[in-house]
Amino acid sequence: MVFEWVPSWVPLRALAVVAAVGLSAVAALWLGRRGRHPTDRLRARFLFGVPWGTALTVALIVAVYLFVQGGLEHPRSPVVVAFRSWSYFYPLGMVAAAFTHGSLPHLTGNAVGTVVFGTVVEYAVGHYPRDRGASTFGSLRTNPYARALALPVAAVAVGLFTSLFALGPVVGFSGVVFALAGFALVVRPVAAALAILANRVVGLVVTALRNPEVTASARPRVITPWWADVAIQGHAIGVLTGVLLAVAVVHRRDEWPDPARLWFGLLAFATLQGLWALYVPQSGSRYVMFQWLGTALVFVLAAVAALAAAQERFPVDWEQSSFDAAAGALARLGALAVLSALLLGLSAAAVPYNVADVGTESTFGQSVEVRDYSVGYAEDVPHEYVNAVSVPYFDDPASVNASGVIVTSDERNVWYPLVLKQGLANRGRARVLLGGVGWRRPVFADRTGWRPTGNDSVYRVHLRPAGGERTLAYESAPRRASPVIDGRNVTVRPTDEGFALVVTSQGERLGSLPVPEDGARVTEGGLTFARNGTDVTASRGGTRVTVATRETYN
Repeated sequence: MVFEWVPSWVPLRALAVVAAVGLSAVAALWLGRRGRHPTDRLRARFLFGVPWGTALTVALIVAVYLFVQGGLEHPRSPVVVAFRSWSYFYPLGMVAAAFTHGSLPHLTGNAVGTVVFGTVVEYAVGHYPRDRGASTFGSLRTNPYARALALPVAAVAVGLFTSLFALGPVVGFSGVVFALAGFALVVRPVAAALAILANRVVGLVVTALRNPEVTASARPRVITPWWADVAIQGHAIGVLTGVLLAVAVVHRRDEWPDPARLWFGLLAFATLQGLWALYVPQSGSRYVMFQWLGTALVFVLAAVAALAAAQERFPVDWEQSSFDAAAGALARLGALAVLSALLLGLSAAAVPYNVADVGTESTFGQSVEVRDYSVGYAEDVPHEYVNAVSVPYFDDPASVNASGVIVTSDERNVWYPLVLKQGLANRGRARVLLGGVGWRRPVFADRTGWRPTGNDSVYRVHLRPAGGERTLAYESAPRRASPVIDGRNVTVRPTDEGFALVVTSQGERLGSLPVPEDGARVTEGGLTFARNGTDVTASRGGTRVTVATRETYN
């Protein structure tokens, strides 16, 4: 093997990535220095050449992940459920949702976005006052240290806003990242457009460091559409907030962006980030995306935002002004009104869900209790969270059902399927991590089942909290195999101990037996059953057919 002399604990592949990135960056800076030190421009805008506000903002979300969500001890399995924005009746979730993350990749993705777009924003604002004659430490507004803190303070404020008015139980800093991107696109369209590409490049480097090698094999999987897992509404209010704040800044500074560049930058960002993916949930695990409407809205809103940030042309003397100047000023005011109304409307859409009393009554059989949480399994039951609010102009919300491992909590106003039926059927095992500030406890769900030939599976679902007892949470209905052997039918049904084979003929029960052990051969009801691995066969005379196959999972 190459480099056998290198100790096994040295991350050689990660070091190779770091070295390649560093050498490439140094070469690019050296080639483009033009007689100036590469850091001169940064020092002119930042204290000691460092974007401290961006660094502090990233440090904040990393610290929350490590010390509040338990990521320090369990970096790949943080506590998430307790920190989602479930309801206004659950303040902890509302306050924490924007600053917590669902996984390590989720955190790193938002941290990369914050670094890229936050640096552009902080560079545009600067740590030093730009007004001629302004004293650096003359006031709080001109104090470099106070200006360096402006970004993290604003990020916390925007994070709380997006958490309070995001639709659904969201989690993550992406609303703030989108606000930073919207702000950057207005104040520095070209730099922000480059930042959009830089975000992908930096993301590639981080991914290569986190997973130097990826081994994958072909296998069946249950995959939810990517757009159904994205908080489009939360991202949209983040972008709109950033754009409107930036318009206020360029108005005060009288530094207007190029409308064409802003239009293209907003369009590119919205397209790459999937802001066009407007969707609604339907019954079960079905979602409908209105791609035509989302695409049209992206183009229209990009034009409206570009118009809102266009240089104002208010006439000094209305009696002597041209019609074009007056029309331009009114158009810009109209565009600002449209953006403000849209932000207000999107934010207001979340209020009914956040004040609704989600029904947490048990809609399933046996459940397990972990402090204030209840975990159960159910199929085709009304989705209590979605159904909590009636949406006009759509189908009856009562038709939206849910199937899977469902978590409820009266204290937190929670009712949500955290593991879908299809996912558990595919994997056979899942884990639901419950917890809160300073504690965590997983609950394991296991599915076992047999598929009668020519019919759907018969299965049982057990739940077990870590260190607790195993509870039978669900069992499906019996189902009959399609083959008929000498007038006899075989039905697979769940029992308290496992699964049984029932032999009937013309509605008369001839016998019943547990599913045989592997290699066993048993006669019951005039049929001889034999099991070979995952298959059970039934025979009589010279006829032998497979009547049931054990479920296997990926």
